[in-house]
Amino acid sequence: MSISLTRVASIPQKIESFNKMGTQVGMAGLDNQHVSFHVDEAMEKSINRKCELKLLPPLIVLFLITFIDRTNIANAKIEGMTTDLKMRGNDYNIALWILNIPYICLAIPSNILIKKGFVKPSVYLSSIMFFWSLCVIGLGCTKTFRGVLACRFLMGAFEAGFVPGCAYLISRYYKRLDFSVRYAAFFGASVLAGAFGDFLAYAIEHMDQVGSYAGWRWIFIIEGCITVVGVGIGFLFLPSYPEESTFLEAEEKEYLLAMLRNDLGKSRPNHYNIRVMKECLLDPKLWLGTLAYFGADNAASSIVSFQPTILKSLGYSNSDAQVHTIPVYIVAFCFLLLSAYLSDRLRLRYVFLVFGAAIGIVGWSIELAQVKAVSARYFGMFAITISAYVQMPILVVWLSNNMGGNAKATFAIGFMVGLGNCGNLVASNVFINTQSPRFETGFISGLALNIVGIAASSALELYCWVENRRRDAGKENSRLENSFEVLRDLGDDHTHFRYIL
Repeated sequence: MSISLTRVASIPQKIESFNKMGTQVGMAGLDNQHVSFHVDEAMEKSINRKCELKLLPPLIVLFLITFIDRTNIANAKIEGMTTDLKMRGNDYNIALWILNIPYICLAIPSNILIKKGFVKPSVYLSSIMFFWSLCVIGLGCTKTFRGVLACRFLMGAFEAGFVPGCAYLISRYYKRLDFSVRYAAFFGASVLAGAFGDFLAYAIEHMDQVGSYAGWRWIFIIEGCITVVGVGIGFLFLPSYPEESTFLEAEEKEYLLAMLRNDLGKSRPNHYNIRVMKECLLDPKLWLGTLAYFGADNAASSIVSFQPTILKSLGYSNSDAQVHTIPVYIVAFCFLLLSAYLSDRLRLRYVFLVFGAAIGIVGWSIELAQVKAVSARYFGMFAITISAYVQMPILVVWLSNNMGGNAKATFAIGFMVGLGNCGNLVASNVFINTQSPRFETGFISGLALNIVGIAASSALELYCWVENRRRDAGKENSRLENSFEVLRDLGDDHTHFRYIL
């Protein structure tokens, strides 16, 4: 292995010094150096193995716990929460969507904050986890609907930075085409959480009236205490960024940082200014990707929040409804990992989004048609869940892959996960209790947003394909005539950058 850095003579000495300083804190924002990078496959395999052992396991455990906290309200509902708290009409729907208001608003600021490095990722992620664990326990103790709203709102505020923050941390350790399967392994924890959470709720429901507390209260209290344990795991085991990691040797850190710089290309802004922010907000990839995520998130939120209710409306008992959700999540988890693995091996993203969306159309259509056979409706739940969890991680990875530089990638991940979570707002309001068991509004909305999502993904694929063709033909070479200050901030707009399709 050898990494040679040759200074370009025309660049002033002060710029070279600034770039060296930037290299010490991450991927540099100035392209004043020509990088001759020599691949060492043995070194890469060694680094990846270490990352998979030290980085992914604690993140997966924490995300599993996080998602249980977000979804346990669906289990509490069918165990009597709405009756005991005298919730009427669409009160349950309001309790669902109120979490998303701060979640949507705070995702981007939170991700920018974690990128700035004021605190280590382990401290930041564990701290916000501790605060929302108190909110979960509070849900088990509240005696009013207003208390539910307050706890759910604060949960959304503290959870806003967790998923985009974890995604950003993972992206700092892997090349663009190696990111998908790792992020999918992390995101797969949310699917397993659906299965594990329902199994846990099934077990906890037997604690009804223990200590004069209803079973649904114990669901929140016990799972909130589990989250407190997760806080300790985060503090102790979450690593920092590559340049500060303790599990990599000095030579491995040097190689990893050079490999990531080489993978990102010539222009990789690692800072925010007016030019970079303008490029982010006016980037069609950002808006198309987020619209596609919006459609997938609506499907996931519908399943998470209403699957037990839908199954119960089909004639299942409370216990049977809880248990029958478990296979749905396990099958979706297998599809998620397989799609992510093949996406990386085949170097393709869009094909698997089409696959996921097609399955979703089948699932939503079955539910909307109100097929009389319960087994067919149950199959529809499988199809919708598979569709959502195949698409969501690939969309996050695809957008991150195609945003040049840490600054743009950080902003894009926060934007997609935050604003895309509006799908949860829709799902929270379209499954109306008075429409049970048909839920026409919910199923029509799900099918429509599924189609909108695949249309947005298709437009994004076409945009990236056209741009790559234009750059291959040299039609964007005029951008190279810009000043050095402009070139350094172009990121994926640089004519040498190629989009992953």
